[in-house]
Amino acid sequence: MKRFFEKYDLIKVAGILVLLSVILTWLIPYGYFTGTEVVKEKITRVGLTNFMQYGLLGIYYFTVLVTFLVVLAGFYQILSRVSGYQTLVKNISKKLKGHETLFVVLTTVVLSALCSLTSEYFPLLVFIPFIISVMNRLKINKLAAFSATFGALLVGTIGSVYSQKVAGVLNEVFGAVSIWYRVILFVVALGLMLLFILLNMKKNKSDKAFEEYDKFEVESYKSGKSARVWPYIVCLCLLAVVIILAYLPWTTWNVTAFANATKWVNNITIFGVPIFSYLIGTFVEFGSWDIFTIQFVLLFIILLIHWFGKVKFDEIIESFGEGFKKISYVLVVLLSVYAILIFSVMFPVIPVIVDWICGLAKGFNVLLASISAFITSLFGVEMQYVANLSGAYFATTYAEHVNALSIIFQSAFGLISFVAPSSAILMIGLAYMNISYKDWLKYIWKFALAMLLAVIILIAVMLLI
Repeated sequence: MKRFFEKYDLIKVAGILVLLSVILTWLIPYGYFTGTEVVKEKITRVGLTNFMQYGLLGIYYFTVLVTFLVVLAGFYQILSRVSGYQTLVKNISKKLKGHETLFVVLTTVVLSALCSLTSEYFPLLVFIPFIISVMNRLKINKLAAFSATFGALLVGTIGSVYSQKVAGVLNEVFGAVSIWYRVILFVVALGLMLLFILLNMKKNKSDKAFEEYDKFEVESYKSGKSARVWPYIVCLCLLAVVIILAYLPWTTWNVTAFANATKWVNNITIFGVPIFSYLIGTFVEFGSWDIFTIQFVLLFIILLIHWFGKVKFDEIIESFGEGFKKISYVLVVLLSVYAILIFSVMFPVIPVIVDWICGLAKGFNVLLASISAFITSLFGVEMQYVANLSGAYFATTYAEHVNALSIIFQSAFGLISFVAPSSAILMIGLAYMNISYKDWLKYIWKFALAMLLAVIILIAVMLLI
């Protein structure tokens, strides 16, 4: 067992937080906020049967994330066996040779910006295996590659400007805060992350220290002498365009072109019959896609590869099996993270803890509010649950400080996402690239500390204005 947890330390650290969320139900009563008051019920105590029942329930609630990762793994495993894609990755890597720093900077900036704007950040994971394959061939060290990809998504989380997963939720709870505060958070986080990445790349230039980290490394399954590259360039470019357009918040920006076009397509009739709606189903406009929808796009591209890339159906099935095997550890870690959420939401003791913390002072106290936001973010996993557990209480009780509270909760959630085993993106990335939790903390703690100081200064300015 000791060797198992040494090899799979992410399961251990996530499991510790799962157990802590269970133990708290034995010590603290079930509670919830109603207005400015907390309602305390009896101590619920999660027993062994409850543990198994609700642990499995997490698989049911978050099946969409599991299927998304399985489809994504199958997609890239198939591509890694196709000579055209192999040649594409090799050619791009050759062209970028000597420009590694520029490539890392551009990747970090683009992914961070997209994450801060898009309605869903999980679909952005579609880009990462391709980028990782290129970075691996360029011999960019593992922590720099992680920071430029998964770390960039974390930057977009703490610096969320329009993202419905973070900024959108906070706007619903606290009301719209000046966009410039969020832009400042984003710029500071991005600047610090780029600084840390570049310093790490400079420190680890030796090829001897390089460790392979590409799960879908292109292999010579077929000869690539006469490989056609352009179809895969077209597919990947179209996929990128679709993801960007589909998950940008067009409604928030008062852009109605996509909604109007989608409505027109859905209403096309032939002899009074809405033929497209009957044959294909109802189209969903760009800006309103969910995680299921992008999976259909990936599966459709796989069908195109099957038909025009002459990849046998048996090879596709085999590739899905190989892809599943490669990300099985990632899936276990993901479900462990969401088990934390399940117990925290189904047996909520966090509101009681937050009420006790806030009771240590009369009136609004920025330090106690920040501690409460950190604790709620640690167990909340996603911002919508953080808001449900304690955000609404703060918005009601301290209505005169909602602007500062919005930034406090965003910053706390963002900082927790960089370091806590309850951060889905962080843990998926660490598991995917086989980085230990200990190694990540050694690398990121200075960034987290610098970011914390920047947040303190920003909130102090907000309260003084």
